[in-house]
Amino acid sequence: MSSNTDTQDQIREIAWMHYVGGLTQAQIATRRGLSKMKVHRFVQAAHEQGLVKIFVDNVPTDCMALEDRLVAEFGLTSCTIVPDVDEPQTMDVSMPAVASAGARFLHGRLENTNTMMVGVGSGRTMSAIVKAMPTIRRPKAEFISVTGDFAALSDANPFEVIHALIDKTQGKGYAFTAPLVVDSADDRDLFLRQRSIRGSFERLRDASMIMIGVGHVGPGSFFRSFGLITDAEQGDMIREGVVADLAGNLVDDSGAFIETGIAQRMLGMDPDLLREREVVAICAGIEKWQAARAALRTGCLNGFISSHAVAERILNSL
Repeated sequence: MSSNTDTQDQIREIAWMHYVGGLTQAQIATRRGLSKMKVHRFVQAAHEQGLVKIFVDNVPTDCMALEDRLVAEFGLTSCTIVPDVDEPQTMDVSMPAVASAGARFLHGRLENTNTMMVGVGSGRTMSAIVKAMPTIRRPKAEFISVTGDFAALSDANPFEVIHALIDKTQGKGYAFTAPLVVDSADDRDLFLRQRSIRGSFERLRDASMIMIGVGHVGPGSFFRSFGLITDAEQGDMIREGVVADLAGNLVDDSGAFIETGIAQRMLGMDPDLLREREVVAICAGIEKWQAARAALRTGCLNGFISSHAVAERILNSL
């Protein structure tokens, strides 16, 4: 999808939120991660292009209603729920629309020309977001991965995600030179004593925003897709009650961080630091709804981007 198409879609969306949803331009700027001036320009463009009536007639109003409920239920600052475009509502089917919304959010934040550090997750969702994001020259922007590298080479690897962001922005990037899952707790301690690893974790303290995907446990999970754990180890995780991975941290259904088992072998972001930063999580695929609910229950998320099916399933389960 071209950047021009993305811009037109966003003009229609912003116009609907303002004229039908009743949100002020300041509220829209906060919810979508845009500058107030950008929102004003979009509203003005909608008027000039005569798009307002067309957009009002064709927008699924229940998406914004779900956003409002999620904001109220989980204390979010920003929330974007996109319509489901087809069946089945799996990750592969939902990804283009969800990734486009994530790309718009990140692009909006990068419109700020000041020096900024953004913590970036890894995986298929973040890879799709970066691919969907239009080029924007921001040499003062810096990106750092929040987890260790995957063992397998792919465009979902943290190194590749960071490298793609550098290409899109001409900014700087840093990635952990360590695996996500190591063989033992002793190995993890050894990695954490390395100067480069300590430096990466310290640099994360300067991040103004953390943008991550939500990992799940079970068929199709990145843990198994990339061979990070065995079937037996996945069984151990399930028995321990793990339902989600959030920035290299394992989470149970209640939103509590698990610190035993494989969690002791993972190189991820410090949960305390997650609680101290703006964290925006993106989730595509109905198979991840329980993982997304667990992530929301941690209380660490300020923003959430997902599809109608996932949002509806979460809210219906409460």
